[in-house]
Amino acid sequence: MLYKKLQKIWHYIKCVIICRQEIGYGSKKRFRKFGENSIIARPYLQLSGCRNIEIGNGTTILNNSRLSVYGNDSNKANITIGNNCYIGFGFSALASSKANITIEDNVLFASNVIVTNENHGMDPESSVPYMDQELTAKDVSIGEGSWIGEKVCILSGVSIGKKCIIGAGAVVTKSIPSYSIATGNPAKVLKVYNFESKRWEKYNEKNGGK
Repeated sequence: MLYKKLQKIWHYIKCVIICRQEIGYGSKKRFRKFGENSIIARPYLQLSGCRNIEIGNGTTILNNSRLSVYGNDSNKANITIGNNCYIGFGFSALASSKANITIEDNVLFASNVIVTNENHGMDPESSVPYMDQELTAKDVSIGEGSWIGEKVCILSGVSIGKKCIIGAGAVVTKSIPSYSIATGNPAKVLKVYNFESKRWEKYNEKNGGK
């Protein structure tokens, strides 16, 4: 028991005080929940609305991340990141407080991924510029054990199922069913996993295509 406590103290001294590799205890206290053995590496680009952000246990978020909740419409978690997730460099999770982003356990993110639950208004006849038009917001979820590739963009209203693989550079505008491989702009399902044959198979009408 004493050994484990000493390990935690040394980890804090080494990573936070000496090397400044991760955010410290004071920053973690700003979050609605910040799990044990989780880190957000320094430097980060933005941490705002932390009272509406929950991070589970054993999750790593590498440097240059942006975690932000906009608005004051919520007294709950609008960004939830589960246990044992590994999130690469340059990750962005941008949420309106009118909707949620939920990342389940054991999700792997490559670098420079953006996940957002919001979008600007797009009325070209309005005298109000796009940047000032009212934001719309819809829930986003990423299922347990999924793998999100380099430079993927996941947009408002999308649900990605369990154990999905999203290829590098994909722009995900529509929901992806569990056990699927999807890529492209906009992202399309290319393969689904067949539990009988134990193989990834081409996506079609017989195995779930629509």
